Amino acid sequence: METRSSLIDLLFMKVSVYISCFLFFLWGCDVHGQSSSGDNLGVFAYGSMPDLPLEKGDSSSLGYAGMFAGVHENVLILAGGANFPEREPWKGGKKHYSQSVHVLEKTENGYQWLEDIDIQLPDPVAYGASISTPQGVLCIGGENQNTIFKKVYLLKWNPIYRQIEIKYLPDLPVALTNATGGLIGTQVLLAGGEGKKVSNAFLSLNLQDEKPQWKSLKSWPGEPRSHAMSVVQSNGQYECFYLFGGRQKKENGVSELYSNAFCYDPKLEEWKEISPLQDGEGNPLTLSAGMASAQGAGHIVFFGGVRGKTFNHLESLSASLSMAEDSLKANKIRQSRNAILENHPGFDNKVLVYHTVTDSWHRLGDLPFKTSVTTTAVKWGDEIVLPSGEIAPGVRTPQIHTVWFQKEAVFGWINYTVLGVYLGSLVLMGILISGKQHSTDDFFKAGGRVPWWAAGISIFGTQLSAITFMAIPAKTFATDWTLFFLLMTIIMVAPVIIYIFLPFFRRLNITTAYEYLELRYNHTVRLIGSLLYVGLQLGRLGIVLLLPSLALSVVTGIDVTLCILVMGLLSILYTVLGGIEAVIWTDVIQVVVLLGGALVCLGFIFFEINESPEKLWALVQENHKTKIFDMDMDFTGTSFWVVLIGGIASNMVQYGSDQTVVQRYLTTKDEKTAANGITTGALMALPSALIFFSIGTALYLFYKFHPAELTPAVQNTDSIFPFYIVTQLPVGVSGLLIAAVFAAAMSSLDSSMNSVATVVTTDFYKKLFPKDTTGKNTLGFARWVTVIVGAFGTGFAVIMAGLGLPSLWDQFNMIIGLFAGGLGGIFLIGMLSKKVNGNGALMGLVLSAIIQVGVKYGTDLSIHLYALTGLVSAMLLSYLCSGFFESKRNLEGLTVHSLGINKSVPKREKYEKAEL
Repeated sequence: METRSSLIDLLFMKVSVYISCFLFFLWGCDVHGQSSSGDNLGVFAYGSMPDLPLEKGDSSSLGYAGMFAGVHENVLILAGGANFPEREPWKGGKKHYSQSVHVLEKTENGYQWLEDIDIQLPDPVAYGASISTPQGVLCIGGENQNTIFKKVYLLKWNPIYRQIEIKYLPDLPVALTNATGGLIGTQVLLAGGEGKKVSNAFLSLNLQDEKPQWKSLKSWPGEPRSHAMSVVQSNGQYECFYLFGGRQKKENGVSELYSNAFCYDPKLEEWKEISPLQDGEGNPLTLSAGMASAQGAGHIVFFGGVRGKTFNHLESLSASLSMAEDSLKANKIRQSRNAILENHPGFDNKVLVYHTVTDSWHRLGDLPFKTSVTTTAVKWGDEIVLPSGEIAPGVRTPQIHTVWFQKEAVFGWINYTVLGVYLGSLVLMGILISGKQHSTDDFFKAGGRVPWWAAGISIFGTQLSAITFMAIPAKTFATDWTLFFLLMTIIMVAPVIIYIFLPFFRRLNITTAYEYLELRYNHTVRLIGSLLYVGLQLGRLGIVLLLPSLALSVVTGIDVTLCILVMGLLSILYTVLGGIEAVIWTDVIQVVVLLGGALVCLGFIFFEINESPEKLWALVQENHKTKIFDMDMDFTGTSFWVVLIGGIASNMVQYGSDQTVVQRYLTTKDEKTAANGITTGALMALPSALIFFSIGTALYLFYKFHPAELTPAVQNTDSIFPFYIVTQLPVGVSGLLIAAVFAAAMSSLDSSMNSVATVVTTDFYKKLFPKDTTGKNTLGFARWVTVIVGAFGTGFAVIMAGLGLPSLWDQFNMIIGLFAGGLGGIFLIGMLSKKVNGNGALMGLVLSAIIQVGVKYGTDLSIHLYALTGLVSAMLLSYLCSGFFESKRNLEGLTVHSLGINKSVPKREKYEKAEL
């Protein structure tokens, strides 16, 4: 037996060396060179698609203004529009309105216009609003030479018959042209436009309704307008409707131009005024008929538009011309107007960027081609399509341009070295500790050798994943501090854990938390509890690896797969070699790196802001960024009551029934030191919460004062902290902070691997092979389970990264998680009540899960309360259901009624023989 165990140890040692060498070879191959802070902000890149095809009978393609434009079933659809095919309008040219539909598809060799599209629009039309939807390109209103339309219809691409189909929807309540709109979920929103007069209408249509009807919503708190620009973009929490600029033609024929902007919150059903259009230097800018598109996590990008000075001058000349009674004067005015039109400089070509969270503007270069107006920017995959449009009064272009955000992320060899040294030290620690692993007691409990302070730090570290490391600053950056007490509730729960849960786990001499379920109830309840835990952890492994890897890849340029492999394989190595002892000591290092790096980062942020504390405080107060207490009795959001009650229930479940945490209680020498460890881990929540919440607020302030430093490279808000690290911190320091992200991910990963191995070995293997009295085979089995579990999590994360399936796996993880609160409930009710029995607990757990599914899909209850509903429902139902069954089980030492704080408890062997 000893020889076999030694061979297994030697095998793992050799494998660790080979894999380490392989990983660092890959790491070295990925180094691109040295980066400097601020060099990775990125730029817009521009390309083109084939020009708009010729109309029948035309010798050249002129292009159109005011086309319907959108994407459906991965084809670009352009329809309608207006142009001047004969001559310029000031030379007597007549405006032509088109009825044609054009379809552009992607091929292996690029793009191709389809030539066999026979269908036409119901009418010649231009200047309507168009919105891409999953059901088709929505075409709303518009005009031609005869009328303004109320018509609304979808242009749908049928990929089987390769033709356009038209589906009619309810007409608008009023005829509108030059309106603007967007889509939030299934709700279409339409704002402004021109009818008999310039409109302030704000309308909605739910495409999911069986009989959809247009509804009037509260209008924005500003002037009626047409030719405005609208975009649907996230406000940091959910999508909102943003309305910018526009104009209103007055009775004298001259338009009033607007720079003001507004945001419509669909949850509150309220408008608020936001920072007006600006030229990138802080000066207000009037803009209309331009193109705008959502980009990245919270950016809205504006591509040109009509600024207004020349436009107003031409309107004034036209108004004067219509009023001129003297032919000589009229001719002079006409010559002045025509001279401007003949030599028109084109429209504004600036690329402006607005950020929804910081409510700030900056300029990000100029368009390298003539700017089109009265056209619609369309998202097609990762690109923004700028189709055709008007490049000067009366002049159209057939050109179709594309825009995408290009970022060459460079991490640099110094940062790679810092990160490599850190990761290498973790493997070295696993190798050094592996010499102490002689039994399953060493592998699962560290032989009781772990100091209480190390166990406490490990408890804290395993609960603070990389997702949390990034998500807390991101959430605070986007919102406020209302989730602060969610982290504080562990301090409130710690005494309950110490005085109720801990004595059972320590005095019954158990290895997994679920052994208590067998002692208290029966083997079936233990088995179900173990399976639920293993399922939840397997689901968690992939997400814990994938989400931080996606964020790191965006901001560092490190390949997603490489990130996953490095974190996964290295975690497997030191965990399988050193067991729980290696996990705990690496957790200690990782927490030091994590908190130390975060503190360093916080100092750098405030140093770079370089503003007085008074000014900063006034700004955060003005924008409600430090709000902690939301005393509304609203249980669908993040009110104080939701955070407080939900946090207490969640921590009760995690610290009382989660093997990942419970296992730490068993690694110290006695109950007192375990209690000290729990207290340490709980108290660490306060300084860490202050640090991470402060980082979020500090990031908001930094990007508020330096908006140009925040670019669309940030594809989701959770990447904001890593993005700051890579783009703003000095070389080496940024490597250390990225190491902290790796540290947080690996801390959660190693804990899950070892705990799952503990559960599988103790709750299943030992039941199947009870004759392994020496434990040598058991130790080998535990190591192989660790490898298999780690490989599964790593492999599945790689597959999800390649297939884009994190949401599906998240859904599975969520469904399994619906049982977690119930599992905690049967633990707690079993400890508190003598009347609950095994059959009642089993029924309570199942019924609680059904209730949880109903809460999830049938109510708007906040996700933070799911642990509470699971915990309470399982406790109550277990108690009630137990009344239908009898139990003669000996409960001495298994409830609080017979397990006093100072009372010695009989050995567990007595309970293993109890009647099932």
